[in-house]
Amino acid sequence: MNTFKMALFGLLLTSVTAFSQYNDYYNYNRLGRNNRDIARDYSNTSSQPSAEQIEKAKTKKIDEIMANLKTELALDELQAIAIRNEIASSIKNIDIVSKKESSQEEKSKEIKALTDRTEATINSYLNPAQKEKYKALISESKSSKKDKKDKKNRGNSEASKEQSEAKDKTVEE
Repeated sequence: MNTFKMALFGLLLTSVTAFSQYNDYYNYNRLGRNNRDIARDYSNTSSQPSAEQIEKAKTKKIDEIMANLKTELALDELQAIAIRNEIASSIKNIDIVSKKESSQEEKSKEIKALTDRTEATINSYLNPAQKEKYKALISESKSSKKDKKDKKNRGNSEASKEQSEAKDKTVEE
């Protein structure tokens, strides 16, 4: 009877090890999948967006900008087409500059120059009333960006003040 138990235990142990090698849970090769299948699965779910997705995002951003400008400035079709082309060109040039291998300071100067040139070109397409509205839009967008930065910086400084006050209290105790 003892030999029978030992043989049964040996058979059970052998079948368990064979089953675990077949499924190979550590390498995720479940149900006989090989490494090529797994590599294919991971390559299809890449974390970086494709060129098509980037272009769609750029087009969507340009459409949003143009919709806002059309409603705010009452642009005619010719103005809208010219300004759309200028904005698209500007975005493309900014992407090129941002991908250059140069210092952050140089990149920011070049981007600022591109932005200024774009604004001047857009102003050349507008009539005097539209120019005033455009100036107001630009100053409003810059002030809202500045407000966001100020809120962010204030939040950081308030948090650091609270931390320093908490340290002071613990030191006093």
